[in-house]
Amino acid sequence: MKRLAALVAGFAIALATGLDANEIGYIEDFALAKDRTEALKRLIPGSEEYYYYNCLHLQNTEKFDQVEELLAAWIKRYNYTPLVRQIQNRQALLTYERNPEQSLEFIRRQLGIEFNHQRETLGEKPNLPTQLDQNLISRERLTQIAKQNHKDLSGFTDAALDWLVATELDPDRRRHLLQRLQRPDYPNLAKLVVDDLNHQYSQPFGSMTIHQQLLTE
Repeated sequence: MKRLAALVAGFAIALATGLDANEIGYIEDFALAKDRTEALKRLIPGSEEYYYYNCLHLQNTEKFDQVEELLAAWIKRYNYTPLVRQIQNRQALLTYERNPEQSLEFIRRQLGIEFNHQRETLGEKPNLPTQLDQNLISRERLTQIAKQNHKDLSGFTDAALDWLVATELDPDRRRHLLQRLQRPDYPNLAKLVVDDLNHQYSQPFGSMTIHQQLLTE
């Protein structure tokens, strides 16, 4: 119980927000009014101050269900402003005894608290995989996925070009490969260039960077 009281006190302090100093006059009038309903009549309906002080009064009079209704209208008009958050935080603390689980869940979300730690048991054999399934990450499997998702070689990084150049590629992927190659030191490069030049819609020799990188031999 002491821990809960300390949590509530600390949470309330952390959530406290101040209103504009220019409004201190109304704050005092509201706080000291013998009949706060009369003080509320001075507020402009639909203004954020109207929603805030009416919710505050409803909470002080323990009409928590009406607070939820007014909060919904307030949020719909102004979204989640700092004053909305303050009333929500007060609501969670004030209604704790009625619905502790709901209040605690709200506090957990607001503070980003996670309870995902697991007990460690020494000497127990793990029941989870200790290595990746090679059938899912093999070069053949990843190549198949890349070709399914792309009609060219967009699914491959430049690091893959060194072994792709030695594989059988359709004309579109072969042309894309030649467009991406930056070095001429591949044994079958000349054949790839010739095959591409002989294919439909080929551009003249010299249209690709790799053409200019070819050596005499």
